[in-house]
Amino acid sequence: MKRPPRITKREKKAMASAAPSAQHDHHHEHIHCTACGKHLEVEQFDPPATARWVKCAHGTPFASCVECEETTKKLLAEHDRTGKPVQFAPSFH
Repeated sequence: MKRPPRITKREKKAMASAAPSAQHDHHHEHIHCTACGKHLEVEQFDPPATARWVKCAHGTPFASCVECEETTKKLLAEHDRTGKPVQFAPSFH
């Protein structure tokens, strides 16, 4: 007997987001600076920005404080050069 095809992770997420009970408020995103680990609020990315999104060579965005932007770029350059995961600073609030 042939087994039925499995549902992929993407299909499961799509089905869950279509269900009314699965919908929830995303107004609070949990974001931390890549370089220093400081907790960042979504509003900090709006002008006048105190936080920025920095992309690696693969196009993945990483959050960074304006003060830590150069350090974040160095961490992402190391990630791009070696192919290893980005070395995040420990998160704090």
